Amino acid sequence: MFDVTIFTALGWERRAVTEALRTLEPSGPSGAWRGRLADGASCLVVQTGIGPARAAAAAAAAPPAGAFLACGCAGALVGWLVAGDLVTAESVIALEADGRAGERLPAAGAGLAAWAAGRGFRVHAGGLVASPVVLGTAEAKAALRATGALAVEMESGALAAAARARGIPFAALRVVLDGAGEALPAELGVIDEATGEVRAGRWPAAARLARQQRSAARRLGAIMAALEVEAIAAPPEAATAAGI
Repeated sequence: MFDVTIFTALGWERRAVTEALRTLEPSGPSGAWRGRLADGASCLVVQTGIGPARAAAAAAAAPPAGAFLACGCAGALVGWLVAGDLVTAESVIALEADGRAGERLPAAGAGLAAWAAGRGFRVHAGGLVASPVVLGTAEAKAALRATGALAVEMESGALAAAARARGIPFAALRVVLDGAGEALPAELGVIDEATGEVRAGRWPAAARLARQQRSAARRLGAIMAALEVEAIAAPPEAATAAGI
């Protein structure tokens, strides 16, 4: 059994994680790697692909673990979050297919934020929305502000549900890629649908997003290089004691 299984959707997210780990090596089928965290805890990294269906399948197939961690990028839903900011989920709001807020799933964000604060990282803890579709416009993100969540992504709802069904603690660590008022490039072919990589081109929005992606990868890699398993397993009371 692994101490933690880390799920990423995109190629650049996975590289930010695996390049920060110790003793990394491929594991089993394509798309999985095993390594160790900063404290020596064992981990399995699984690249799921985009979307809740792929995430659910990956979580169901994953071997037993002490904790599940969703890791990667998100879009901000509040104006004070900017590209490169780190966010962790205190709960995950899974959207229904029609866009309505559905079930609120538990996550160990308060403990992760407290652990991070003690090691010099600023991680904002709050709600995280899991959308079944990409929200590429500022208007689409604005429609979710009533949820009170900090950010939106696609996979954490499925991963949190799978973790709960298996009795495994769940946490999510996300880095903001696009601000609440920013739109993802609408031009055809700017973003590779399979990997999430930004194809640099003549579009100003693509160049901006590519810069933000590089910055996000560095921030994510930095905290992952320091991550210890206690950050995910830490009880919520730790955050209260630390005043977070």
